[in-house]
Parts: sequence; structure tokens; C-alpha cells
Amino acid sequence: MTNAETNRTTTQTDTADRPAMMSRRAALTAGTFGVAAAAASGVMTAGAAMAQTAAEGDLAGQTAFITGGARGIGLASAEEMAKAGANIVLFDIASSNLPHVSYSLPSTSDLAAAKARIEALGAQCMTYQGDVRNLEDQQAAMQLAVDRFGSLNIILANAGVGHAGSFDSVTAGEISTLYETNVGGYIKTTQAAVPHLRAAGGGRIIYISSGLSRTGNGIFGVYGATKWAVNGIAKSAAIAYGRENILCNVVAPGLVRTPFADNEAVLSAIMPDADNPSFDDVSAIIASGSTLGIGHHEPEEIAKAVMFFTGDASAKMAGEVMDVSYGDAVRSVG
Repeated sequence: MTNAETNRTTTQTDTADRPAMMSRRAALTAGTFGVAAAAASGVMTAGAAMAQTAAEGDLAGQTAFITGGARGIGLASAEEMAKAGANIVLFDIASSNLPHVSYSLPSTSDLAAAKARIEALGAQCMTYQGDVRNLEDQQAAMQLAVDRFGSLNIILANAGVGHAGSFDSVTAGEISTLYETNVGGYIKTTQAAVPHLRAAGGGRIIYISSGLSRTGNGIFGVYGATKWAVNGIAKSAAIAYGRENILCNVVAPGLVRTPFADNEAVLSAIMPDADNPSFDDVSAIIASGSTLGIGHHEPEEIAKAVMFFTGDASAKMAGEVMDVSYGDAVRSVG
């Protein structure tokens, strides 16, 4: 996707979203009075109770910006932050127009469904269809978020693409897409976010890396190398911005049940001799040698680790890499 094509797409998305933003504001205002009235009468609907809980959560008044937010770890983390009271911004490419990717990416309908899930939790949510490889996309989306919500406080750099196959099999085009997205995209997320976090007096940047960033791997070698780079980005950003109270840390998951991993291209690369291998087949193989006897995590489990880096318990932590990989970190070299 060219920059011009991406900018046209995001402009159309923003324009279409503005009336919805206004109507949601009105609805949320009405909802606030509804919560108060219900509480006064001793009767509260499930939706009103959820909205009140979110408003009183640990992240109330904060705004979280999530790249790759339409599904998987990004969406699960957004839901956890929404439950804690944060305003949510979901940034996602939501398009099949990313070259050299062998599995299906999220669609605009996935992004819309994600937004509906967040709003059902009582949180305010805006979406932006953009490409993390494009710094201007991220700058525009973050400015819109600040214009609407007043500040940015939490950034989850999560958008990435995968590749499964030997070093010999990866093409020049795949290498470019992997590094421009998984490495360049994370750098650009950081560049776009820091001015807003400074303006807010500090904040958190959480990077989603991988257990593959801690060791070599014969199947995911090139992808894993991009995740080694993510750890380095986070540690360097922690040094650069830590004294400004911008805390940069990493969550490094093992295998997670998401479309990113649960697709034919990846599963066949892991089990080339199997007929129609399933995600559970791969998980069972990992579990057989796992420290904890399990072979994968669900996105919600990774989201809980992400939440640790948003809270008071991590207020004096920077440059840390948290492994969430069913105990496999015992074999890592990092």
C-alpha cells in the first residue's frame, strides 16, 4: 500500500467516523445521567453498571492507543484497559493490501466489531485505519485522539506481521515487509507517541515482542530477529525517555491462539509432514516439552501481562522484558 493510498483510506475513515463520534458523545452523556438515576433508585442495568465500573477503574481518565487493535492480543489488551476505565484508540491496517504476508489480515468489519466490543464495556472508543509503516498515519491518529480525549497516556505497540520458513525460503519482499512493519513500525509508533506523552507529563509504552526474541529458531528465524530488534528498541527508548517518566517495557509471549499463528501457512511450516495440522496439534507438541506442561496462551492471558505495565506495580520499571511463555524462558539465552 502506498502512502497516498493509505492516506486516502484513513481520511475517508476519519470523515465517516466524525458523526458517529458526536452521536456517541451525546449517548455517553445521556448514559452518565442514566447511571446516576439508576443508582439513586437502587436499580442498575448491566450496561449502566459496566459503564460506572469503567469510569471508576484504575485507568479512568487515561487514553490508550493500540496498534494492531482489531483482533488478537491488541484487542484483548484494549478490552482489559477499557474495563479499567481507559478511553481506547484502535489503530489497524484493516486491509489485505499489505504485500508478502501469507495469511489474512484484519478487515474493516473486524475493526468495526472491535470498536463495538470496547463500547459494550462502557468505554469510549475511536478507530483509525492506517499503516504503522507510515509515520504520518500514526501522527494523525494520535493527534485526533488527543483532540478528542485530551491526552495520550498509554501506547501499546503491537501491530506486526509474521513469517514461517527457513532462512533460505524468505524472499527480499518478505524481509522488507517484516522489517518495515515489525521494526520500523515500532520505531515510528514511538516517535509519534513521545511528544504527546511528554505533554501529559509521562506515560507508558508497552511493546509486544515474542519468546522468539530470546533465542534462535530454525522455522521463525527472520521473524524472530525482528523481535530481538523490538527488545532493543524498547531498551533504548527506556534510556532515552525514562527521566521524562515515559516508561518503556516489553511483553514477550510464546505461542498465542490468534489468527497471526493459527493459519495454514504457519502451521504447515511448523508441521510440514502432517496433513492439515491444527493449532491444537502444534500446542500439544510444545506442551510435551514445556516446563508447565502447556503449549500456548490465549490472548486474554497476554493482556493481563500488558496490564501489569500500565499500573502502579511497574511505576519504577523501564527496559524490562516480561516473558509470558508457559515457562519456556528457562531455555532462553536473553
